[in-house]
Amino acid sequence: MPPSVAFHDDFRDGIWTKHAGNPVLRRDQPWAESDYLCEPNLIFRDGLFHCWFAQMFPPNRKTALGYATSPDGFAWTKHPGNPVLSSAEHEVHRPSVMWHAGRYYLYAVQRENDADRASMRRWMSADGLAWEDQGCVMRVSQDWERGLSNMAVVVDPDGLWRMVYTGADAPPAPQFGYAWSSDGLTWTKHEGNPVISGFYGGDPFMARLGDWTYLWHSEAAGGSLRIACRRSQDLIHWERLSGHPDLNYTQPWERGVPPEEGGTVSGWYGHLTDATLCEADGRVFLMYQGAQTPLGVATFEGTLADLAGRLEHPPLSRWLPSPYGMVEGGTLKLADNGSDRTPLVAPVPGVAERYVIEARARCYAGATHRLSVVMRYADTNTFARFWLHDAEHTYYQECLKGLLSEPQLVGPNHACDSDSHDWQVCVDGASNRLVIDGRLVGECPTSAALRKALAASPTHVGFGTHETYASIDYVRVTCC
Repeated sequence: MPPSVAFHDDFRDGIWTKHAGNPVLRRDQPWAESDYLCEPNLIFRDGLFHCWFAQMFPPNRKTALGYATSPDGFAWTKHPGNPVLSSAEHEVHRPSVMWHAGRYYLYAVQRENDADRASMRRWMSADGLAWEDQGCVMRVSQDWERGLSNMAVVVDPDGLWRMVYTGADAPPAPQFGYAWSSDGLTWTKHEGNPVISGFYGGDPFMARLGDWTYLWHSEAAGGSLRIACRRSQDLIHWERLSGHPDLNYTQPWERGVPPEEGGTVSGWYGHLTDATLCEADGRVFLMYQGAQTPLGVATFEGTLADLAGRLEHPPLSRWLPSPYGMVEGGTLKLADNGSDRTPLVAPVPGVAERYVIEARARCYAGATHRLSVVMRYADTNTFARFWLHDAEHTYYQECLKGLLSEPQLVGPNHACDSDSHDWQVCVDGASNRLVIDGRLVGECPTSAALRKALAASPTHVGFGTHETYASIDYVRVTCC
């Protein structure tokens, strides 16, 4: 009887493709960017991309507003007069810029973590360069806020202004509130705030697509922030669209850029935040912030309406929820850490004791080539895997009750390079055999203790990485 395919994913359902030349904006104006460049706001108008962003402006080290333009969304020119808005009296902190009814509007906060003095102001501009201060529009008035931080604003077709904003970065965590206004100046807060809570995150951006309002925001997972997506019809009740991040780590710069290369001087580390979207020429552009600074771009081939349709069926929907992994450009990509102990896995119904896993994988960046294929899995404390160490050393390893076994040498693999390689893992009862590029690497049995621990669990397969960035073209599981 010929083998039957029990699981197949070719990762052709990705949404975002990151620009290969990222980052596109770095800190390089010393007179205007003493510490950082962050929190982009992307708008496409009159055939030109416009971006406003936060700058740490010397000598008073208050946050100010920077500005840049681009003909294509990738090559940017900063305004030589940056910052275009600064004030000795008010910070332009956590800026949010929007276009409405022939004017640009800017919201920003001052003293964000001060429960007594935190406030939000609005400015207006005809050209995005000269800004008129329209005064304070919001102060702390609800107990959960403890301050005011990021915000996003949209205007309904009937003229109602709607805002989602976050409270201070204080315990238990920044939470999201909802408010509305008839003019964008006088706001009424929802009495049931916060409307989103239960995790650490912030940096909202909103877009109205059909009957839904979509919200991109940062959310802590796996030790750092990723960009997630939610949606709502009333801005009060929100649903997460996927158990996976909408945007995850796939490019090394996202983990951090040193100051001499245009990164922040106040510490560079792994956070993806501050997504901002616009539509231009049949594509959707998403600009985001990596490791607190600089800024990168990802694109979606289609309109905002097309994007809404694609979000109905997000990538990795057949894989267990995980902070690791992103489908990008027709491949599954895994970041350089985290998944080694918490692999990305998918259940394979109907498979038991005899099956074959096939995958094509490539390690394209990072300090190592330590990619692992997980062929037996119950949970993050109970699994077995083959993993690469170097070209001459491939190991079999088990995790039982959360403890990793001593790695057992299987054989040389000759696959620790930047090329794509075809993996085949054959599972037959207790036996595990590894073949790479048609060459037998070796085999190793699963211990009786692990087999017993796995007996009541359905079969799962997956991948993990350690200090390497890996791209997987496909995975297929066949029953023997």
